[in-house]
Amino acid sequence: MPDNLSMALFIVLALLFVGWFALGTQANIRKGDRFMRWLESGLPLVGEKTTMRWMGSSVLEMKITKAKPPLRTFDMLAIFEPRDVIFLWLLSYLQGRRDWIIFRSQLQATPAFDLDLFDPKGWTTNHLEREMQKKNWTRMQTGVPGSLVAYTSGNPSAAQPVIDLALRSNFKWARIAVHRDLPNVEVHVRMPDLKSDAARELLTQVRQVCEAARQASA
Repeated sequence: MPDNLSMALFIVLALLFVGWFALGTQANIRKGDRFMRWLESGLPLVGEKTTMRWMGSSVLEMKITKAKPPLRTFDMLAIFEPRDVIFLWLLSYLQGRRDWIIFRSQLQATPAFDLDLFDPKGWTTNHLEREMQKKNWTRMQTGVPGSLVAYTSGNPSAAQPVIDLALRSNFKWARIAVHRDLPNVEVHVRMPDLKSDAARELLTQVRQVCEAARQASA
């Protein structure tokens, strides 16, 4: 009798796991489809031809190899919550993980400075402050206590326009990084409300960050 009960319990748990996996995978695929439709209005700002592929069931990668100036290349990662695996989803949700977008770009000219502007408590950025301190980068004042922090290496005045752009925005930036090595620009942002926020507005602001970095090129 105990063996039969254990087997029945195992079968029920296996069915629940498989069912959750299927539902979670479909939920991410549907959200990925909505995200791509939402993004269409803003893509002409950065390029025209986009290649797309799913990396597992939680990451959607898009690449623009012929981007518009001042960009040379432009990549996007839509990183969704791991809704297909219940244990991972619960753990990551408690750690503050939500749906995110990561933009990476190579510019047509190398920036003259390095900058990392980030949320020190963010899911993707909670380790960065220690790294900046180890590198002996200079901490800048952002004027917004308790919000984003900024570290720079190079010319602080050249980095200020990027910081000003970020602080004026209504999007939830987790990280805006400008590097002399590749990728020249990397932006992490909480995925906006796909029903109300405009993709064109988001990509306009990302492009403005790239242009500000480009204007201070080496």
